[in-house]
Amino acid sequence: MMYIGGKEYKFNIVGDSPFRPPNLYWFAFSALLIVVSVVALVTLGINWGIEFKGGYLLKARLGVMADVGEVRSLLAGYRDADLEKSIIQTSEEGSVLSLRMPYIEDANRRKEIINDLKEELDGKYGLEEILQEEQVGSEWGVEVSRKAILALVVFLLAMLVYITFRLEFKMAIAAILALIHDTLITVGIYSLSRRMVSPATVIAFLTILGYSLYDTIVVFDRVEENANLYAKSRMPFASIVNESVNQTLTRSIGTSVTTLLPIVTILVFGGETLKDFAFALFLGVLLGGYSSLFIASPVLAIWKEREPRYAAVREKVRLPAGAKEVILKPVSGKQAREGEDAKGPRERAATASPGGEPSAGVAAVGAASKTTGKPPTKPQASKKKSTTKGPSGGKRKRKKKK
Repeated sequence: MMYIGGKEYKFNIVGDSPFRPPNLYWFAFSALLIVVSVVALVTLGINWGIEFKGGYLLKARLGVMADVGEVRSLLAGYRDADLEKSIIQTSEEGSVLSLRMPYIEDANRRKEIINDLKEELDGKYGLEEILQEEQVGSEWGVEVSRKAILALVVFLLAMLVYITFRLEFKMAIAAILALIHDTLITVGIYSLSRRMVSPATVIAFLTILGYSLYDTIVVFDRVEENANLYAKSRMPFASIVNESVNQTLTRSIGTSVTTLLPIVTILVFGGETLKDFAFALFLGVLLGGYSSLFIASPVLAIWKEREPRYAAVREKVRLPAGAKEVILKPVSGKQAREGEDAKGPRERAATASPGGEPSAGVAAVGAASKTTGKPPTKPQASKKKSTTKGPSGGKRKRKKKK
C-alpha cells in the first residue's frame, strides 16, 4: 500500500492470467523491449572494447578540437593495417581524442605506424599529452569472456540453490527469469547506443544482477509470509501476491530512487570510464526494480495458480453464490423492508410475524430473488380445517355455502 496525503492507495498489479490485464500490459511491454534488443544484437552486434577483441588504444589530449570526419580521413591512409576500421571517440569538447585501432601483429610495423600517426595528429591539431597507450592481444579478451560467462553461470546456479532452500523452487525460477529479462534488455540497449563493453561494464552487469535479486527476494519473502497467513482462507494466490506487492511497493520505489540518484550524478558529471560503468548500473537498477514487481511476481502467481490447491480456490471464487447460501445469509432490516414493500396486502398478512414485522425467512427469500434474478415464490400458508364448536363442546364441520 502507498500513503499519499494521508490516504491509502492499493494498485491492481498482479493477475492470474498472462493474457488479461494487468499482466498483459507488463508482458507486452517487456516482450517489445526483448524483441528490439534481440534485433539490435543480431543486426548491430556488441561494441566490444579493446580488452575483449584485442587492438591498440591511443588516447591523447590535443591543442585544437578534433573533427571526427577529418581523423577518419587521416586513418584511411593506413588501409594496409585496417586502421580505417578504428573506433574514434572525442570528449571534453573534442580536446581529448581516443583511437581504438585493430590489432597489429608485427611489432616493428606497429611501432612505425603509431609514430607516423602521432606526427600527423601533432601537425594537424597539436599533440599536447599522451593520456593512454596500450596494445592488447585477442587471447586476453577470449580468456576474460570465458571467465565472465563461467562466473555468470556459477552465480545463477548458486542463486537457484539458495532461493530454493530459503523459499521454494518456483520462486527461484521466477527470480532467474527476471534476471535474464534484465540482462537481455540491458545488453540490447548497449548495442543500440553503441556504447563500448569493457571489463568495468561486465562488473556493472554482475552488480545489477545482485541488486535485482535483492529486490525480488524482498517481495517473495513477503509473499511467503502472506501465503502462510492466509493458508486457511479462500484467497486466490494471485490476490496474495498482489497484496504482497502492494505492501512492499513503497519500499521498492524508495530503494530504487535512492540508489539511482548517485548513479545519475556519476552519469552526468563523471569521466568517460565512470560514465560507462554508471550507465550499466542505471539500466540494471531501473530494470531490476521493474522486473521484481511486474515480471517475477506475475510469473510466480500464474505458475502457482495452476497448483490443485489454488486452482480449486480460484474455481470457488469464480462460481456464483447459490440461492441456499443467500437464504442462510443474515438479512438486514432495510433489505427486509424492501422485500415487504414489493408485496401486496394479502402477502403481507400471510407472511407477517406475530409482532407485525415481516419474518426473516421471507426477507431472505426476497434478497435471494435479487441475487439469482428469479421472481420470489409466494409462501404457502398451512391449510387448516375450518370447524366450529357445537352445543355439547364437540366439533362439527361448517357447511359449505352453495
